Amino acid sequence: MATTWNAIYLGQVSTSLDPSEGSLLLGPNYVAENAANAAFVGRTFGSAANPLNQNIVSVEAVDNFGPLVQGQPALNQSDRDGVDQIRVDLNGDGIRETYNFDATVTYNSRVTFEDGTTATLILPVFQTSNGHLFLAPGLSDATNSILTSKAITSIRFNSVGSDTFGGLATNRPVIDFICFAAGTQIRTVNGEMKVEDLLPGDLVVTADHGPLPIRWIGQAEIDLQANPKLRPIRIRAGALGQGMPEADLIVSPQHRVLVRSKIAQRMFGTDEVLVAAKQLLELDGIDLAEDLDKITYVHFLFDQHQVVWSNGALTESLFTGAEALKSVGPVAREEIFSIFPELRDQDGNTTRAPVRPLIGGRQARQMASRHAGNGKRLVG
Repeated sequence: MATTWNAIYLGQVSTSLDPSEGSLLLGPNYVAENAANAAFVGRTFGSAANPLNQNIVSVEAVDNFGPLVQGQPALNQSDRDGVDQIRVDLNGDGIRETYNFDATVTYNSRVTFEDGTTATLILPVFQTSNGHLFLAPGLSDATNSILTSKAITSIRFNSVGSDTFGGLATNRPVIDFICFAAGTQIRTVNGEMKVEDLLPGDLVVTADHGPLPIRWIGQAEIDLQANPKLRPIRIRAGALGQGMPEADLIVSPQHRVLVRSKIAQRMFGTDEVLVAAKQLLELDGIDLAEDLDKITYVHFLFDQHQVVWSNGALTESLFTGAEALKSVGPVAREEIFSIFPELRDQDGNTTRAPVRPLIGGRQARQMASRHAGNGKRLVG
């Protein structure tokens, strides 16, 4: 769990979910009085022309006052306890704006995916005081596995699930899918080795800490006809920068590559960030690998998240966030838990920190667009 996580921006709604706040005189008010309003119930957010999968944003939850809700940190529903906030970049300038949190509700919802299939789920939604509406990641593994199974086109709120909450839990899952394609050359103390030939204990050269032993490695063959959303990204030789990569690099869509540039520094306050390959498709030489029917993805894990050389480019190792671990499957996950038992019951104290800031969704695409528009390399 983390206090910065991905959400889907649904748009700005002038009707407030929670127009009546608590007070010191009357006490707290945890009911969102307008949850059933027609501005929400019966309304569809997103369309084929404007799919919600293009509205992924990174949200930072800011709990200013600290009262716990059911023993967990939360953004308070009742302003009597003080106004909590979120930070999110909605104007696309690469800098997060700060908004006051107002309310959260759940809706019985119909989710429509890009391929036309649908799913019925109970989804958590929250709103800022000026009307910005978001879908938050669920706290249920089952809900998140469906939400991340395919690209989402639209969501319709059929009815209110619950309109009464103490607040929105700040610690929420961060969803990732991270792996190399078989054939990728990984830099080790013994020279370049194919990723599928690596074994636990092999010393891989990392960017920050020199040679480190692999603690776990696993792989899975994917039928891309049956799983089109897992189609890999091909990064052509030199597409990231001079000699980066040295040869075409194929990675899963969510596999993050390192960006080092002045644009990153201006946007995020640090010149090195990690960005999912799928967010870089606007750049020349980075495309979907449409010519493949199947692929073998390989994951490997260190004691901590690391940056490594793959085909000469700097990319990440498997990140052991709670949601990222779901991508490896139940058998592999149990193997990892046997090596790192502390990961089995992750919370805010045991989730491991990423090796670089993780930039997602809209911010990442904005950064890619700036590099493309200015003819700048991702690694300078």
